Amino acid sequence: MVSPRSLRDGLADESLRVAILIGLATVPVTVASAWGPVADSLGTVGDSVSDGALLLAGVLTGYYYSSRPTETRYAGIWTGRAGSIGLVLVFCASVVAAIVSDGGLGAAIAVILSPVVIGLIIVFTVLVTMLTAVGTDWVVTRLDRSRRLAASDAKDGTERTDGSPKRRLVLAGYAVLTPIALGYLVIQSASGAGIVISTLAVIVVTVFSFAALGILFIDATEPRAVRTGWLPNVWLYAGGPIVAGVLGYLIATVQGWGYPPGYGQYSFSIALWLATIAYLANSHRRGSRRRPAGSSKS
Repeated sequence: MVSPRSLRDGLADESLRVAILIGLATVPVTVASAWGPVADSLGTVGDSVSDGALLLAGVLTGYYYSSRPTETRYAGIWTGRAGSIGLVLVFCASVVAAIVSDGGLGAAIAVILSPVVIGLIIVFTVLVTMLTAVGTDWVVTRLDRSRRLAASDAKDGTERTDGSPKRRLVLAGYAVLTPIALGYLVIQSASGAGIVISTLAVIVVTVFSFAALGILFIDATEPRAVRTGWLPNVWLYAGGPIVAGVLGYLIATVQGWGYPPGYGQYSFSIALWLATIAYLANSHRRGSRRRPAGSSKS
């Protein structure tokens, strides 16, 4: 946790002021989310605290410092140090509640281990905000249009018109595997082997979907020459499946259908499969070949 003196010095530094203020803004949210359960017992406090505020703080920090000279990783660390104040206050309140309600051996152990737990809380908070900030900075940088428009390759006089062939191969594998796996889920048998295979199919599709989304995003944001005439719409190819997954989950929740996360996952996988097919087709048709600089488009 940041000390009052270092907090004051950090706020005086214009390069870190926003990062610290973002972290401090999470403190009342963190405390409010655990206000009721604090008085119950020490064991229930951790289950009641939401890390959504810390994740949002990391995203805001990463976005704000992506276009500023201050290193995003350093800003994320300060956001986490300031944001850890809320978790430390919740933990201290839970220890006090345990002492008042119990006062036995458990309370004594909690007091003895408090410095260790507080240290782990601070490390956890800093890691969450720093990694989220760095990840957000990376995404924002790759989305920058000026970075994605590359000039001709000075080494061989060719234009950069595509991403990595290996990434395209993985996307092609996803495009082939997904309909097979989803189709098996529809026609699966009720036998023990059928249930095991369908479960494995769900796991494979889920893992492969998130991997394919990351690969699709990276490939679509690769620098491309201005003269290729094609700059992939990342919001459509990578953002569309995410929106579809969220809508599938929300609709299933509102309608009271079975297991909403399952509908969200199926919606996400199907939308990502369609986006992958469209992306591979467009990249092959409009930019899959490297052309000499100055040559006309076919």
